[in-house]
Amino acid sequence: MNAPVDNDALIAAFREALEILRAETKAARTTVRLDLPARGWSVNTPCAEALAPGMRSMMGDGSIDHRRARSIRWIEKHRRLLIQGDVTADPAMAPPPALIQTFGAKAQIVGPLIGEDDYLVGWLSAHFAEGPRTFTKAQIAAFERARKAVSRIAGLPYAPLKE
Repeated sequence: MNAPVDNDALIAAFREALEILRAETKAARTTVRLDLPARGWSVNTPCAEALAPGMRSMMGDGSIDHRRARSIRWIEKHRRLLIQGDVTADPAMAPPPALIQTFGAKAQIVGPLIGEDDYLVGWLSAHFAEGPRTFTKAQIAAFERARKAVSRIAGLPYAPLKE
């Protein structure tokens, strides 16, 4: 029987994947959010984050009900990447206003992390603050590599993503 993985080890593994993703995509912020109450984690606060210099951290700020956001409800329904080159382009898909106003997200990529029981246990996100953009194939591929890396971290209740 494997020993349980402690939160600090998981967070360190998340941060490693997030730093690589941030560097490869030039994102302002990358996050992992998980609903795992037994570990004390809620999707309303990131488990881990990587930040560009000068960006405001989302760690410890649970003021946004992320699971109720239209963008996350879309991910829950479609179970695939949400790629928003301009988060304000489609009001029906806009993220919570605080994500834009307080944390400066102008564009984003968000990808689901699906539990073994088919529950949307969380997601990986990359936020871009410099303005609307067109994402490159390389940035999307980097995001998918990071999502696969996070999905393979031992000690979490979700199935690894397929190659």
